Amino acid sequence: MKVGIIGAGISGLACAHELERHGVIPDIFEQRNQVGELVTHCAAVLKVMNRPVKDQIEDLRKNLNIRLEPLNPLKKIIMNTPKASGTVYGKLGYLIKQGQDQDSTANQLLSLIKAPVYYNCRADFTRLAREYDYVIIASGTSDITKTLGCWQDVVKSWVMGSTVLGSFEPTAMKMWLNTEYAKRGYAYLNPFNQKSASLVLVVQGADRSNIGQYWSRFWQTEKFTYEIASLWDLEHSSGFVYPHRVDNILFVGNAGGFLEPLLGFALLGAIYSGVYAAKSIIEGINYEDYLEQLKENTRISIALRAYLNQYQNKNFDRLIALLTAPLIKNMIYNTNLDVLKYIASLVHLIDKVKSLK
Repeated sequence: MKVGIIGAGISGLACAHELERHGVIPDIFEQRNQVGELVTHCAAVLKVMNRPVKDQIEDLRKNLNIRLEPLNPLKKIIMNTPKASGTVYGKLGYLIKQGQDQDSTANQLLSLIKAPVYYNCRADFTRLAREYDYVIIASGTSDITKTLGCWQDVVKSWVMGSTVLGSFEPTAMKMWLNTEYAKRGYAYLNPFNQKSASLVLVVQGADRSNIGQYWSRFWQTEKFTYEIASLWDLEHSSGFVYPHRVDNILFVGNAGGFLEPLLGFALLGAIYSGVYAAKSIIEGINYEDYLEQLKENTRISIALRAYLNQYQNKNFDRLIALLTAPLIKNMIYNTNLDVLKYIASLVHLIDKVKSLK
């Protein structure tokens, strides 16, 4: 069996790893000269986003034989709005490194596979589809999915981030919600270690021409005094994809619409979709059937994102006060309830009642 993978990102490497577990060595085509995202940053894996799985890193190790080493466990999240602030504690998830450093998630995955990676190669998916039994689109963009008519835009954001130097708590994440500089997006700070961190601003509807203005307003409003070691910006595009397979071509990761639109998290969707694509090929099972849980997570995320898009700062103030109230935060963060699912159902019910008035 011949399998070609376009893209040596998280989803492509996860797919290759699963194929190799079943004796299939794919060819991987990567247009850059090494694996990993162009910018180095610290991302988070939040347990609350992937219920009922209790521990995502342990689940990857136990069920997919993928061993990833996070930077640190996440034990504290500090949430801020213009007039409210609250903190939650517990086993909240993990902080992970993304980018091209040797200890990044992509390079950790690369160390687990034997498949050849052809760097500096811009593969033509139509040619590969003729030459290979299966082609996995793991390019990280919607270009090919759109070409084949499978992509529908959901959320477009522009992201500006930096590595900042200062004094940080390595197991703590900070988040900000403020429509004055983030519109319906948000900002976060995730530490690499005690001396450096990623500071990132995500703004819906912004573009390269004005993201710098939002960034300046963010710094002025929050009165940061950090030293900036590096600065970058890029577009985040989240979409709904269907179908996830066209003939012998399968879409995974961001190309498959698995960058969730609520907070823009992508790591687990990339890994699971890559693995499921490989399993569907090996076992001859419909790829869409494997994706049911991921698609349900996306539907929930879309519903919640649409609801939050109606919020003003006063609503975010109330939201943070609610989420950090003792009884509520214990239910959300210290149980294994699929809280987002229930909230999405409530949001749907509220919208339905409003439509009847």
